[in-house]
Formats: sequence, C-alpha cells, structure tokens
Amino acid sequence: MQIRGMDFSWQRQKLRELAHAVPQEIGPFLSSEPMAKGTVYTLRRRCSKPSCHCARGDKHETVVMTASIGGKTRLWTLSDDQIPELRRRTERYRRFRQARTQLIKGQQEMLRLIDAIEKARTRQP
Repeated sequence: MQIRGMDFSWQRQKLRELAHAVPQEIGPFLSSEPMAKGTVYTLRRRCSKPSCHCARGDKHETVVMTASIGGKTRLWTLSDDQIPELRRRTERYRRFRQARTQLIKGQQEMLRLIDAIEKARTRQP
C-alpha cells in the first residue's frame, strides 16, 4: 500500500526503530549530577597600560563563565579550583539540551509516521 510515495510496511518498520531508540536517548535526563547553564572559556584582553606586556601582544588571560539569565548575559571570573567542576557542569547541561532536541525530533517523526499509518488504515464505510 502506498501513501504519499512511502510504503506502509516501511512506515511501521521506521516507527519500530524510532521507538527502540528512545530508551537510549533518555540517559542524560535520568542523571542526578548537577548542571550549569552557560559556557566556560578563556577570555583574552588588553588592560590598556602602555608599559604592560599586553601592549606588545601578550594578552591577559582569565577563565570566565557566561550565561544568559533573564535575557541578559552575565559573566563571572572563575578561580582555578572552580574551573574543572564548572566545565563538567556546563558540559552536562549541553548534553542534556542536545538529548532533549534529539528526543523532540524523534517524537515528531514518530507522530508523523503514526498519522500516516492512521490515514493508510482508515477506511470509510
């Protein structure tokens, strides 16, 4: 049976594949590890003092974290002992959001296939 150029059997097979993929995608949601929204990176800048080494091209480096909170970008300077943990937390947040996006895309595809299967199986009396 053909529906919009797709085989009905193929649609059911694809739906099964998507349904089996869902348990693998929920791993990041089940963790209890803390997360932090934002990005940790090294900020390189000049201080504008003419006698400083940064005036010759060697910029000052500071590790910072940025995050958008309430529509405004905030910046925090991090101490050396904060850096590893905040990097892990921001990476967990990034993986969480990526998994969320993949789950939504998979569910949308499943719904599209379910609607097509419904249409293919529905007969008027």
